[in-house]
Amino acid sequence: MTDNDNNRSFDLPPASGPTDESSHHFDADVPNAPKKKTRHGSFSTGFTPRRENSSVPPQKTVNDFAGNSATSAPNTNNANIGRSATKPATTASATSARTESPIPFWSRPTTIDKTFERTRLLVLCLVMLPLSIFAYFPSLCEIVYAWYTQLDYGHGFFVLPLVVLFLYLRLDTYPGTRYQLTWIGLFPILICGIMRIYAANQYMDTLDQWSLLFWILGIVWFFYGNRVFFWALPSLLFLIFMFQLPWSFEVLLRNHLQQFAAQFATVLLRIAGETAIPIKNTIRLSTMELAVEQACSGIRFLISIFAISFATILLIKKPWWQNIVILGIAVPIALFVNAARIATTGILLLNFEDFVKSITPENRNPAVIADEFAGIFMIFVAFGIFIAFVFYLGKVFRKVEI
Repeated sequence: MTDNDNNRSFDLPPASGPTDESSHHFDADVPNAPKKKTRHGSFSTGFTPRRENSSVPPQKTVNDFAGNSATSAPNTNNANIGRSATKPATTASATSARTESPIPFWSRPTTIDKTFERTRLLVLCLVMLPLSIFAYFPSLCEIVYAWYTQLDYGHGFFVLPLVVLFLYLRLDTYPGTRYQLTWIGLFPILICGIMRIYAANQYMDTLDQWSLLFWILGIVWFFYGNRVFFWALPSLLFLIFMFQLPWSFEVLLRNHLQQFAAQFATVLLRIAGETAIPIKNTIRLSTMELAVEQACSGIRFLISIFAISFATILLIKKPWWQNIVILGIAVPIALFVNAARIATTGILLLNFEDFVKSITPENRNPAVIADEFAGIFMIFVAFGIFIAFVFYLGKVFRKVEI
């Protein structure tokens, strides 16, 4: 074009042809030119340069997206979508791994050889069981005689069947078969031998009976291994309730329990409106005196509720600190129930004496009959208090998923 009438001539750029990246700076001065941010936040020209090699695929790896600011928007979105899709899965797996509670090594399932297990159990029953009965026959006779004659240990007949039941209920967590002997299991057997020698020299029959527990633990540990031993240990410890307490410890415990029961029963009688004065192991009422004998010391309730607490721990899975609380609550429950039994006996003799005498045989003492009725009633009271406490503990402290 020519410069006529104030017109100047100039050259226009070609209409078509390859676009040079150096010419893109003119677009920044155009008001309506599209602008966008790259992944690094800098402004680009709004034009996408052509690729010289069309064979290269438009979508690249994540590193290429981070290094190339001129990548098209759809590819960037695809990269973000792919990255965000994999991130929750990784987070969820990490969260589940953190929240998953660890399993004890003796409860992790392994291979169980049923044929070998049956053969080993049969050998132990045919060899070790007769040997154990032969070695402990005098002590076993004394244990069974105490169960039959002493009411405080009458629950001993149920201990061994309950241990078998506890082991049977936990068979789904049986840790597996071990084919080799565990020599560390001889350590409890060694302790058992030392206890028997010392008991024979000192004429301590109770100590000889307690050595049977170490003998059983050693046999299980030696033939079954560490995993099975720790798996069965809670159930085997329940065998403690089949033995008598040492004589000196039992006498000392009974004396303290008698005095405490007399004092506590006096308080309950005064709350009920009766006149009661404690004098050592005797409670003086308005018209009679109520003696707290050794059989009324409460050791029967103490051992029985301890056994119930231990069985509850084995049957109900609770945290370790709740198991300690459940085991410790047996002491106050036993003390309260025994004192309440003595107080109930005094109330029956004071207010329902004619009724008690009418149901008492000629060769029995009315006070004994009243004590038996009160004892039977308080057994259900103790069991109800214990069940209510365990239920309340489970309601207050319970697992909440977050």
